[in-house]
Amino acid sequence: MYRVFLVDDEPFIMEGLAYLIDWERHGLQIVGKAADGAEALEALAAETIDILITDIQMPHMNGLELIRSVRELQPDVKFIILSGYNDFDYVKEGVTLGIENYLLKPVNTEELIRTLTATVAKIEQSVYKEESIKRHLEIIRDNLLYRWVTAAIEPEELRNREELLGIRLGLPGYVVGTIKLLFDQEQAETAEVSSRAETIAAVRTYCQRTARSYGPGQAVFADLEGDLVLLAGLNDVDADRTGFVRFMAELQAAIRERWGLPLLVTVGEASKGEASAHRSYRTAKRMQDYYVLAPHDGPLVYEAPVLPAAAEPAAPAQAELAHFCKLLSAGKKDEALAWVGEAFTRLRETEGLAPSDVQNTAMAVLAAAVHHANLMRQEHEGAIGDYKHLFSQVVKPQTMQELEELVERFVDRVLFASEAAEREYSPVIRQVLREVERRYGDELSLKTLSQAFHMNPVYLGQLFHKETGETFSDYVNKYRLAQAKALLVESNLKTSDISARVGYTDTSYFYKQFRKYYGFSPTEYRNWSKLGDG
Repeated sequence: MYRVFLVDDEPFIMEGLAYLIDWERHGLQIVGKAADGAEALEALAAETIDILITDIQMPHMNGLELIRSVRELQPDVKFIILSGYNDFDYVKEGVTLGIENYLLKPVNTEELIRTLTATVAKIEQSVYKEESIKRHLEIIRDNLLYRWVTAAIEPEELRNREELLGIRLGLPGYVVGTIKLLFDQEQAETAEVSSRAETIAAVRTYCQRTARSYGPGQAVFADLEGDLVLLAGLNDVDADRTGFVRFMAELQAAIRERWGLPLLVTVGEASKGEASAHRSYRTAKRMQDYYVLAPHDGPLVYEAPVLPAAAEPAAPAQAELAHFCKLLSAGKKDEALAWVGEAFTRLRETEGLAPSDVQNTAMAVLAAAVHHANLMRQEHEGAIGDYKHLFSQVVKPQTMQELEELVERFVDRVLFASEAAEREYSPVIRQVLREVERRYGDELSLKTLSQAFHMNPVYLGQLFHKETGETFSDYVNKYRLAQAKALLVESNLKTSDISARVGYTDTSYFYKQFRKYYGFSPTEYRNWSKLGDG
């Protein structure tokens, strides 16, 4: 609602205006009234308005004097004059003062409404333009600050942009803090994208306002990952960084209480001089990885000894994973879940454990379970749901306990689905499935299998489709592709050799089938998996 103030020394005119027009319908609200200019000016010293509607001839202070005085107090106010005098001099002076319209009494209601509508449109256009400029400047400022903390800007350009940055240069030191809002999986799936963006924007505004109260040497911006970054100047490098850590802890508690969202807050090293601010940003971002090692209620603060390198990778060895796969194949649920628990227990006992060790372990176990699910056709049947988001969840900030529970839930779901699948298939179809598992690299057909089982091939094909929901050829094709997918990651074999090993004599046909089912080529998948490992 835009705020309107009425000024007229004739009470019945003010009351008439208040009741003749549906102000709310036009996005307006009358917030005050006065009988003369002096009274109005006194009220407007404490009342912010958007539109002033005033008479000209009034005691103590006329309308034109009032307009001049109000413009000094509130430069953006729009003015509409009502007058019983059709005096050209009044009109001319009103125009020089920038009024929206000069209406004669008795007021024509329709003309006043047209004037109000045009005035509101002008205000909204001005607001939109101002917001557009503000957003544009914010994008430029974010880009400059991000280039600063990633050492991607030359010192001369940085100094030329100091006023736009909003933070003093040349201080003894700088420190960076980061804030990552931890929307959980359910929120990520159910919340509107716009709603999440609005929440992040609201938190950013709150951080900007709060940072000003902390001190003038603060800048708040968003980096390319969507994290909020607070960059603070330090006069006393050690003492001021300690104060900044306290400030970030208070900010974390306030955001958690106000929005009810978990968040991860980190603080980087104190860097000396503006040229080394990128070190503080880099270490603040690296500290986000350490959330997986233990739960934290306050900020994760960088200390040099906190980032050791593990002597040896802590991920399970191939022999251990092979044993886990055998447990899955045998349907030994309790033993498989116990194996997962032991793997994470070993992690907790590993000296010099790094976040990547925890994530690599989770990735390896999940990959083995997914591979088993592919073999059991659970992807097609939907028995375990869409697991493609699992691997992105692993690298999201969470505690080791939460990560272990994620892995256990998935393994439990896979084994439950496997048991259900075994119960649903007839003995003959179970034999067919085992033959596919054993001989998928050979030439397979219903004709050869039906001979082995002493059955009519047409009847066997109908029975297979009825129980599995897909044709025999489609099932074999998917099974071979699943094997190929695993070999692309686990071996250094050429793609043509993998194609032949899983039963495709035509490599180009293998490429087409792989892209059809997975959306990318075998080469693209192998390159992507290597990036994930790195």
